[in-house]
Order: sequence, then C-alpha cells, then structure tokens
Amino acid sequence: MKKWLLIFLSAILFLTGCAGRNPPPDGTTPSDPPSTEQPDTPDTPDTPDTPEPEEPTYSVAFDSADYAVGAGASAQTSITLTNAENATYVSSAPSVVSVSESGVITGIVLGSATVTVNAVAKNESKDKLSATCEVFVNPASYETLDGDEPTVKWLGRTFTAAGAVNCYNTASGFEAGFYGTRFSARIVAAGNKTPQVCVLVDGETSPTAKIVDLTKNKATATYVLAENLEEGAHTIRVCKLTEPFTTSLGFVSLETDGYFLNRPKDRALKLEVYGDSITVGHKNMRTTAEEPDDSADKIQNGCMTYAWLAAEKVNAELNVMARTGIGIYSAWGNPFILKNNWNKTYLSETDFLATGAGNPAWDFDLYVPDVVIVNIGTNDYWYQRNETLYKKEMKAFCENLFEKYGSETKIVLAGGMMITDNISAMKSVAKEFTAGNVTVVKLPISAANHPRVADNRAAATALAKHIESIV
Repeated sequence: MKKWLLIFLSAILFLTGCAGRNPPPDGTTPSDPPSTEQPDTPDTPDTPDTPEPEEPTYSVAFDSADYAVGAGASAQTSITLTNAENATYVSSAPSVVSVSESGVITGIVLGSATVTVNAVAKNESKDKLSATCEVFVNPASYETLDGDEPTVKWLGRTFTAAGAVNCYNTASGFEAGFYGTRFSARIVAAGNKTPQVCVLVDGETSPTAKIVDLTKNKATATYVLAENLEEGAHTIRVCKLTEPFTTSLGFVSLETDGYFLNRPKDRALKLEVYGDSITVGHKNMRTTAEEPDDSADKIQNGCMTYAWLAAEKVNAELNVMARTGIGIYSAWGNPFILKNNWNKTYLSETDFLATGAGNPAWDFDLYVPDVVIVNIGTNDYWYQRNETLYKKEMKAFCENLFEKYGSETKIVLAGGMMITDNISAMKSVAKEFTAGNVTVVKLPISAANHPRVADNRAAATALAKHIESIV
C-alpha cells in the first residue's frame, strides 16, 4: 500500500512540473526546431513624380468682339490682360473711329473701324501680344427704311414698297438695340379693324404690357414706342398683334434720341408656323366663353397665341403665316386657300395700304426654319370634309416644304385645339415620311370655341415640349 502511494505522489509532482513550464514566445513547442523565416521587410513607398510646372499664359483680349457708338459719342472698351502689361491702342480708321490711350472709342462719322490693342508679355523675352475688335459708328435714326438696315432685325415675312417696310403678318415687326432714353417710329397703317402692335422694352416678356393702337384710316403718324428711360443701352421689340386679313401696317422711319446699337443676335432656333384663326389669335382676348360677333374690335392678340408663346419657351425666332378662315384646300367664306398662297409674303387677298406691290413671292433663302409647325385642317373639315383629299394635300404640302428647306428641317403636324377629327389623318401622313422628320402633336382642346389665353398657354406648353424632343 505504501508503495502505490509513493507512485501516485510521484506522478502528481511530474504533471505539476510540466504544467508550470511556459511555451516559447514564438508558439513552438520545446521540441520544435527554431524558425529560419525572416520577417517581411515593408515596401519602400514610391517617390511621387514631381509635376512639370505649367507654362504660364500670356494674352490680351477685348471683352467684346464689337462695340457701337454714335457720331460724336464715346464708349469705354474693356480688355483682359493675362500676365501682360503696357496696353496701347490704335484705330484702323482714325477719321471714322478714334481711340484714346486708355481705350475710349469715339465715333467721328458713320462707318466702322478695327481697333487693335497691343501689349507686352511679362516674360524674359517680352513677347508682343495683340487683339482686335470691330467698332461701328451707327446712326441716331433711319429717316427712310428699305429692310436692309444693318442694325435692325426684321421679324417675319416683310416686303418693302411705297416707302415703308411692310409687316402684314401676325407677330411680324422688328427688334433693335439703342443707346438713349427714347424711341419712336413713323408708321403707316390701315384696316377694317384697329391695327395694333405690342412693344417689349429691355427684356419685357408680356405682349400685353404695352399695346399701341394705330390708325385704321390709311394714314402715317409718329408713335412714341418708349420714353423716359434711364440713359443707357436698351433693347426694343415691336410685334404686330393683328392679322393680315383685317389690317396692314408699314414702318416708314425709326428714331432714337441717342444712337442705334449693333443688330441683335439671332436666336439659336428658328420656327415657322402655318395656321388659321387659332394661330392668329382670333378673339383670344375675349373675357367670356361665348364669342362676340365679328364686328368686335381689339380682342385679338397674335402674341398671346400658342405659336408665339411656344417660340418664347424654346427661345426661337418665329415666322407666322396664318389667316382666319383658311384651310389647306378649303376656306371659310372665300376661295383663299393655303396651298395656293403659302409661297407668298402674307396670307391675305387684301392690301389695305394699296402699296401697288401686290403680294410678292417670298424668297425662301431669307429664312430657313429648323422646325415648321403646320396647324391646318379645322376649316377643311368644317367646310369641305374629305379625309382622302386632306391626306393628299397635307402630304404634298410637306413635300413642298422639304423641297424649299431641305430634309434636315423638322415638320410638326399640330391639331386638336378646336377639332380632333384630323389627328388620325395627320398620323397617316407622317408615316409616309419614313425618315422620321414629320411628327404629330395633339394639342389640348379649347375649353369653348376659339382658344382664349389659358387655352393657348396650355397648348404652348405641349408644343414646346414636343419641339424640344425633336431638335
């Protein structure tokens, strides 16, 4: 018994001694050979490339490519010097435009000159730098007009006859810039309704903000279109509100109390619209759903129509060829139809000014639209409904437009504001043009009778959205 007790105690002591021994710090057992692996050496970070120093820019530039002054008037040019100095100026025609040491230009006589600014680069080689701008000495007035005035942008299809630039179409007129406080025009007008124009000054957008009534008795008078403005640069846009079926007007002269600025730039997009009473704004300014009889005056505003409002939304130039009662092959009350007259200057058989020029053939090279909107068919369907004939004439009209303007022009067949019967026929015509350059848009229908302002605004939104989707 004593022998077995000694053996048991010896075993306990042996196990206790083993448990008290710590393993090596590298995690090996005492019997493992020492590790020969070397620890990883951390990568040496790459030294970033030193960027090449940028070559400095040395330049001089006018802040505007062109300037305008009147004879005897002065203006300060503006330049930007980049790492340059010692600017000096010279005029190519000092007898037309003089320029001072500080860049002040002065008009001497009507004409133009190139002004050059010279400067020196701020580098070791002192490089010579230069830039140019064009300076125009513009008139204070045009006592006679011929449609080729370099500072005036004429709007719509116009023609010159009987000493005036004649603007018969809805929304036709002019746009100009001027320096001064006042702008006036001599206008000859006539009609069986009161001819009216709207005047938009300095970015005014509402065609109802200022409306000027003209005489309807075939007389010439001077109309002050803007006055009491702060002396400085201004813009003016004058558009005819009444249609060629009822009124005619011509601009005889234009005058400022300062001088004209250079011609306004063209907008990036050009639209042309063919239409009927809807497009000219027939009775669109009435206050009731019920329409007054046709003797009612001053309830038409051709710039509160879907066409004009859509053009403004997409920032486009606009040509309108429209007339109350017209159709492509049929018409209300008379045989004046679109297919026989679309290539003339205005859509009316009556020249209320009796210019003696008749209705001149239009030069299609003068205005090539990006998009042509054709809103025709209401009168055809009301007075001589024939869907087969409508398709035939509409297709032929589209082909004529492509012949004049080229296949790059987009044609939009629009309808739905007073009738929807012709929409399916329009879609059928559009399918005939497999290039996809003829599309159809159905505009919101009028709440009652001819569209009023709210109806036109809704249609303008739909048309503008469609135009933006195809250009």
